[in-house]
Amino acid sequence: MRKLFTILALFVVAAFTMAATAGERANESVLTGDKVVECAKKYLGTRYRSGGMSPKRGFDCSGFTSFIYSNHDIVLPHSSRSQFATLKGDNLVEKTSDLRVGDLVFFSGSRKSKTVGHVGIVTSVDDLGGFEFIHSSCSSGVIVSKSTEAYYANRYIGACRVIED
Repeated sequence: MRKLFTILALFVVAAFTMAATAGERANESVLTGDKVVECAKKYLGTRYRSGGMSPKRGFDCSGFTSFIYSNHDIVLPHSSRSQFATLKGDNLVEKTSDLRVGDLVFFSGSRKSKTVGHVGIVTSVDDLGGFEFIHSSCSSGVIVSKSTEAYYANRYIGACRVIED
């Protein structure tokens, strides 16, 4: 009887352990904006390269966002304008105060232009709707910038949600 009880106890412990491990794996597979940003920050300092889509050769802005999201099995076109056009339907974030970490933010390529020419990934949002974003800039490669910097504040076009919670 003691052996039967011991075997039964071991079986129950093993079942709970397997269930807990499966639950942990399931939680690991849930994509969050924080996981996207954690991945993106690994490439801080990577050089800028027009048309670039890899850490070895360098990134342009949309090559960087495409690369980061492809690491999470999300395919984005390699053009900031195409990314915006593809995502903006139901995924448009109307107000900056509604932004979430991991959202894509889009900017015009020049002060006078109203067409998308640059993209980044939101890394943080403050209570007033200001945000920081990681992107590949022509002058510095992959960096984190603030939406309040005059260069970006004057060029902001909109944002799209890639990861639904």
